[in-house]
Amino acid sequence: MSELSKVMWICSIARNIHSISGQVYLYFIYTIQTFYVYLSDSFLDLYINCIMGEKQLLSVHNYTLEDISKDTGRAIPAKEFHIFTYEELTPNEKMTERPIRSDHFVFGLVLNGEATVRLSLIDYKLKKNDLFIIRHGVIHQLNRGNEKFSMIGMGFSRDFIGASGIPPKYVSLFDFLGSQNNPHYCLSEKDVSTLHKLLLLLREKDLDQEDQPFRTELINHGFSMFMLEFATIVKRQSIITNTRLTRKEDITMSFIRLLHIHFKEERSVRFYANALFVTARHLTKTLKEVTDKTGGELIDDMVITEAKILLDDLSIPIRAVAEALNFNDQYIFSKFFKNITGITPSDYRSSI
Repeated sequence: MSELSKVMWICSIARNIHSISGQVYLYFIYTIQTFYVYLSDSFLDLYINCIMGEKQLLSVHNYTLEDISKDTGRAIPAKEFHIFTYEELTPNEKMTERPIRSDHFVFGLVLNGEATVRLSLIDYKLKKNDLFIIRHGVIHQLNRGNEKFSMIGMGFSRDFIGASGIPPKYVSLFDFLGSQNNPHYCLSEKDVSTLHKLLLLLREKDLDQEDQPFRTELINHGFSMFMLEFATIVKRQSIITNTRLTRKEDITMSFIRLLHIHFKEERSVRFYANALFVTARHLTKTLKEVTDKTGGELIDDMVITEAKILLDDLSIPIRAVAEALNFNDQYIFSKFFKNITGITPSDYRSSI
């Protein structure tokens, strides 16, 4: 049975037991994850991908590559691959300073200045020569630290990885795309120079729409070179220092992945502690050490982040946002939102 067949079989079982509350299906998930740890992504991620489509909030809009390419001024919108700069994003406030969810991967290479990127509720401080990875489906927010901040980004879809022609034997090298690995890397000047040159070459080929009979092939080969070059850097770093998550970081990321599934219905730390087979006290202590926030604060952050994404869509009434987030009524939701953010949902929407 192929890996894909196994995943589909497991997901079919998960769907059948998904309606069972409490520990039954959570125990199932973690038991299966134990037996299939060799998969390139953790099983919990695969489970989320299979199930979340059935638990979507009002079909929340994903920010697509086509959206990015339009907002960065590209004449012909991209659908599978796009190279962009931070300077192209800044005129569009929707792209910066607000939480968004993307349907693709993004590699961001910091060329100058400082910034903070929030990935799945965890803040990472960025500086010159850093590289960060925004993974498929992750809620993120990029906040510029100073006026000198500059970066170049590469966005690509899952389908693009398969269509790029990278030999299957090398795919296992790209485990840095999985959520079990750190999304933030500090690179040397030499490595940044190499990756930057490849990105600039890809950008040139990406934007050249005329008189390029081999444009697709050139982009595919350039993308393969970038991915293999970065895989080499990651492998070299892993020899010097362990880049994989520690046990505490792993618990934190597992908590956040579960939070993405259950935050609408379950907002108690004890629920997540039971699901992770740790005590609520241990989970609270671990989360505080790793993120500097308590479990309750992270749960509130998740609800507020999703609320802001929904409120950014002006076609969704505030009462519908409250209902989607499982609040009893709009008043309770508005009170909760103001207690956390200092402003009402209406005031937040007015600022868009």
